[in-house]
Amino acid sequence: MSDSSPARRPAGTALYVVMGFAPGRGRRQAGWQRLPDQGFASQRLAEDHAARLIERGRATGTVVARQMLSADADAEDEPVILTRRGDLPEDLLDA
Repeated sequence: MSDSSPARRPAGTALYVVMGFAPGRGRRQAGWQRLPDQGFASQRLAEDHAARLIERGRATGTVVARQMLSADADAEDEPVILTRRGDLPEDLLDA
């Protein structure tokens, strides 16, 4: 018996990544400073964390992206930017 169904991609898991940005301070940190990325299992948790970073003054802007992960390293998709908030570096505005 042969299987005529199309080849399927292995099921993947979504990782939601929050990237925070703040302007650099002083001569040694001119430009933008990127805070350490943080990953979450759901978009809601990531969005809540991004909002808190801005509310608490830790970041002036945030980006939330979804990265699909799978056991097959070649099957990973490019990250998809879901939301942008606040003041961000120019290259991240409506990119």
